[in-house]
Amino acid sequence: MRVPDSIRRYVSLVVLLCAVFAIDWFTYELSVGPLYLLIVVYARWQLGLRAGLATAVICPALWALADYGTGHRFSHNWILFENAGVRVFTYCLIVAAVSVYKRTLEAHRRRLAMLERLLSVCPGCGAIGVNEGGWRKASEFHDDVAQVYTLCPTCAAAHQGDVSTNPSRIAPG
Repeated sequence: MRVPDSIRRYVSLVVLLCAVFAIDWFTYELSVGPLYLLIVVYARWQLGLRAGLATAVICPALWALADYGTGHRFSHNWILFENAGVRVFTYCLIVAAVSVYKRTLEAHRRRLAMLERLLSVCPGCGAIGVNEGGWRKASEFHDDVAQVYTLCPTCAAAHQGDVSTNPSRIAPG
């Protein structure tokens, strides 16, 4: 029986949290904040926004527990909570940044897939498949295509008065 990927990812998240917490507990003089940060990024990337935000709250709580549990004391008790709050805020910003990056990456992947459907390129020689069913070298294709630019309907309407012969085709200047 195969374990679903989402369950495997959640289990790995819990294992990572436990491992970093143990490292933080036993090496309390070393800063393991970047390790917690990596776990937050992993949770957001692999498990989604909710898991990323939940991990952004859990990691500072574990850090504060390890810090307090190992005997580290601040001059005032509120400093521990302030440090944990700063970490929550920072980790939430990281979750937002990873979300924006992932959304942008997915948009670029969709655009690339669309362009790949429009234009066939041979991975061996770099020839380009043309609509007539034949193949042409990329340099020949580029020379022919670069001679004429086509305007979209909106730009063609906006430039109606500028181009007298054919508003949708403009020869390069």
